[in-house]
Amino acid sequence: MSETRSTEASRTRRTPRSRRALLAGLTVSAAIAGTLTLSAAPSGAAPRTDSLVGTWDLTVSVTKPDGSAAVTTPRFVFAPDHRLSAEGPKDSNGVPAYVAHGFWNEDDHGDIAMYISHSGRPDGAYLGAVQAEHLGRLSHHDTRFSTHAYAFTTQQDGTTQGPISVSSTAVKVSDATQ
Repeated sequence: MSETRSTEASRTRRTPRSRRALLAGLTVSAAIAGTLTLSAAPSGAAPRTDSLVGTWDLTVSVTKPDGSAAVTTPRFVFAPDHRLSAEGPKDSNGVPAYVAHGFWNEDDHGDIAMYISHSGRPDGAYLGAVQAEHLGRLSHHDTRFSTHAYAFTTQQDGTTQGPISVSSTAVKVSDATQ
């Protein structure tokens, strides 16, 4: 019985540590965004895997100031070098509502983290430059994931809004990154 408790306690402690390692790795990655290279995972961190590499369709729900939700459906591409790019829904001329860039990481437990930034859109829930850090988990044999984030926006006049609650669900479309 005490062995079961010990195993459960060990498992409970490992999850927050894994998320802290992901968050720390992502924070470092975001800090060096302009250098075009990412640091190796610190020693002792869980090995990275590449289940996210490929193209994914997301459904993103953003909590608006009035408490209602704005939903958008971007397509994300997760590259092997831990960069990500995304395009919002396209208009009738094929122009995406927004284009986003960022970084991602995952561990061998299925925990994922991603940092993303993009310009707001005139008809969006929030105007200004958007930055968000998502934490989540892969599921369904690494073909789906869900995340939660807190986003912040910076307006042209320098004022900020946030934290703004954001959640997403995703389905893998292909392993292709082009």
